[in-house]
Parts: sequence; C-alpha cells; structure tokens
Amino acid sequence: MANSFSDKLKKIKARSKRLSREKSKIISYIIIVIISIMLVSFVAYNIYQMEMKKYIESNKKLEEAKNTAINNIKQMFSKYPDDPRLKVYITNIENSDSIEEINKIVNDAAKYIEFRKYKERVIESIKQMYGKYYSKSLYAQYIVNKIEKANSIEEIDSILKNSNIEENAKIYYLKSIENSVDLNEYYAILVFGKKTLISGKELIDYVKKLSLADIKNLTIVPVSFNKVAIVVPATHCGKIPFEGSKIEIYDKGNLSMEPIPGMVDSAYVIVGNIKYKESKSTSSTLNEDGDTTTLSTTSDIEYSLENVPGVIYATAAGKLDYNKIISKFGRYGEKFNKITSDTQIFDENAKYLLIVSIPSDTIPKLLSIKDMYIVRVE
Repeated sequence: MANSFSDKLKKIKARSKRLSREKSKIISYIIIVIISIMLVSFVAYNIYQMEMKKYIESNKKLEEAKNTAINNIKQMFSKYPDDPRLKVYITNIENSDSIEEINKIVNDAAKYIEFRKYKERVIESIKQMYGKYYSKSLYAQYIVNKIEKANSIEEIDSILKNSNIEENAKIYYLKSIENSVDLNEYYAILVFGKKTLISGKELIDYVKKLSLADIKNLTIVPVSFNKVAIVVPATHCGKIPFEGSKIEIYDKGNLSMEPIPGMVDSAYVIVGNIKYKESKSTSSTLNEDGDTTTLSTTSDIEYSLENVPGVIYATAAGKLDYNKIISKFGRYGEKFNKITSDTQIFDENAKYLLIVSIPSDTIPKLLSIKDMYIVRVE
C-alpha cells in the first residue's frame, strides 16, 4: 500500500515537472511570438512610414510638376488664349499620373505651338507676297484656307509645293504696271544700281522677265526731258551714235559721278572743208640705136570741197541740186562709221554734234561736266 502511494506520488511529481517544463516552453514560445510580432509590426510600421513619406513626397513633386507644366503651357499659349487646345492640355496634365506623362504632354504642346507659329508665318508671307492685291485674289484666299485647315508642317509644305501663288501674285503687279505706264513715254529705273532710261513698251517687256521680288522692289519714275546740244570729240565717243541711240554721259574728271542717261534725237559730223590729194608717178625707158631715153610722168588727183556747210546752205536755198547733194552726202554718218570700222582707221580730229534728251533734273549736273565722254548703251 505504502509503495503504491509512493509510486503514485512519484508519478504525480514527475507529471507536475513535465507540465511545468511544457508550460515554460509555451510561455517562451508565446513571448517569442509576441516579440516577433512586435518586431514585425515595428518594421512594418517603419516601412509604412517610409512608404507614406515617399508617397507624400512623390505626390508633392507630381503636383509641383503639374503646376509648373500648367504655367508653361499657359505661357506657350499666351498669344492664343482662346485656342481650345489650351484647355485640353491643362486637363490632361491635371489628370496625369506621372512626371513622364506630364513631360510628354508639354512636349506635344510645344510642337503644336511651333506648328501654329509656322502656319501663321506661311499665311503672313502669302499675304505680304500679294500685298494690297490679296483681297482681290480668290486663288490666294483658297490656298490660305487650305493651310488654315492643315494638321502638320508636312501638309502645309505639300500645299505650297503644289500651288502657284508667286506667279498668280505676279499677274496682279504686272497688270498694275501695264495700266499705269504709257507706252510712248519714258521712265527711269535702276538696273544693277544704275539709273537707266527705258520706254514704256520696253519697260513692260523688261518687267515680264523679272521675278516677283524684283518687280516689287522696282522703282519706276516717269521722266520729263530737256533737249540739249553737246559737242563731243570722236575720241570721247567712238562711232557717231544715231537717232534713237541710248547713251550715258560721264565726267572723265569725276568718275564717281553717276552717269547721266539720255537719248540721241539727232547726230551730226562737224565738217568744214573736205580735201583729198593723191600723186602718182610713172616712168618708162626707150632704147633706140643704142640711145636710151627715160620718160617719166607724174599724175596728180586732187579732190577739194571748200566750205561744206556752205554747200548745205546753198542747197537749202535752192542754188544747188538737192538730189545730187543727197546722192553725194546722204547718210554720211553711217558711211563714215562703216568705212572707219572696215579700214580700222580712225580720225582723232573728228567731232560730233549731238542733240540729246536728258532728264530735266540732270541739267545742272551736265553743265558742271568739264571733260565729257559718251558711252552708248547697246
């Protein structure tokens, strides 16, 4: 009995010890679990805090980027506040979720503004090309309307390439000149920086060959003329210019002076007396019965016409036959030029009297020339 109780007591003690150890283990596990949960919670909290901080900072940067982008967009559209695209871009920025998306929207807006400015420059250049004639040209307005509806720079360039606006604009300027120019009058224009006289008919033919830009820059000034008589040495003129010849009058002592343009109304060779003399000697030998005789002869040809102007006066007075005089002296200047050219023999003493028409405002300049020479405009 006693042993049985003792055994039971031992079992109870052993069991109690075992339970105590198991309880200690459980408590240790619980403590470890609690500590682990606390550590995990702490780490998670820190991570959460860090992520929240990053999120807040990211949102702050995104908002700042949005505000900056919206301000930039508004600045881009400062000249176009009523453009519906402005509102679209701002709305897209406000709804964007990343800075990359915002940057893309801003870049698209910048391209759009550049396109719109390009379109405006093209339209303005067309209007300037036509000037006051733009409102009269249905073709120009049609092209501008197509450009206004274009959606890209490439489309605008294609419209320009396939258009004919320059030639169309040129028609209006040509018509204006044709309507304002008298074919029988003369005008002064600048050709290569030099004032040139040109008839109305010549002017229209000349203008037709010019580009539109040259036509628009052309200054056409009607010219009133005065007729003046000038005497020019042949060495300062070369061949005698004939009626209708265009000339430029220079001051040999002042080459910086702009030449005076003019037209020859009539031209004369100044002649006093005409003289020509030619001697010819011939000889022959005669041998007869040993005697030699030398015979020589001299023949003289002499042509002399005194007072040629007097001959003209006498003919005008009916004292000499008009037709004979014309037959002998007619077109004397032309014959003089031709024989001079064909023989290449030049009379440095020849002088020409030219009646020329020059612009009225150049008379004082002409009178100031001390050493005049003439250039014929071919």
